[in-house]
Amino acid sequence: MQAFWDRQFKFSEVIPNFAAALERMAQDSRSVSEQLQFSRAVYGDHPRQWVEWAEGTGPQAVLPVIVHGGYWRALQAETHRFMIPSFLSAGAAVANVEYRLMPEVRLADVVADTKLALRALSGIFPNAQFVLVGHSAGAHLALSAVTDPELAARTLGVLALSGVYDLAPVRLSFLQSELALSSDEVAEFTLSPQSDRPPVLYVNGSAETSEYLRGGALMSQSVNADWHLIDEADHMSLTWAACDRVDALLSKLYSLGNTK
Repeated sequence: MQAFWDRQFKFSEVIPNFAAALERMAQDSRSVSEQLQFSRAVYGDHPRQWVEWAEGTGPQAVLPVIVHGGYWRALQAETHRFMIPSFLSAGAAVANVEYRLMPEVRLADVVADTKLALRALSGIFPNAQFVLVGHSAGAHLALSAVTDPELAARTLGVLALSGVYDLAPVRLSFLQSELALSSDEVAEFTLSPQSDRPPVLYVNGSAETSEYLRGGALMSQSVNADWHLIDEADHMSLTWAACDRVDALLSKLYSLGNTK
């Protein structure tokens, strides 16, 4: 059984150019770091509890926020700076969230960090509403954050890029040896379709594994959600493909909530 679920989640084996994609993320993000100026604020005592932002050129009432992936136990916000330039024209600034990682902390702490980061941004940008942009585990964290009614009220919508929403299969994969998810954590943090969220556009690539496609299609089955499929994109290339289509994706997202 684990071999099946590993084929769904283990990208180092599923995606032939996975290592190259990680290197491209780092290289592209270094380039962005040289081009943009970033401000940073901490929201806790841990070295990973911080948010950063770069000034945007778009509406002052909107703040796109990047939430990176890594199966809740890897990767860095700084190596996801490559996504920021594509959203600069969408808001007053573009923010980038860092958070603590499992297994040093539990999933409840990672979700709490995401909420704390957004609350910190609420104070820094009191007149802006969020557009959350989460990839992979970051999509799960973005949607988990808007279970907070105050944060949900501050959120125009969520771009959920290739998210992990059902945690039961994760527990059956190679990830369990690292995450040690309990049955209680799976029950508490598994997400399902519901209409009381802010609008959500679930985005997947046609070259993703069946579990990711199932997740996006299933989660989109609510009145304020939709599913968008990008041809030939896999779990990693989807990030660049989505950045290339930001205007179209945001237009589709905004139309779900009649906010544009």
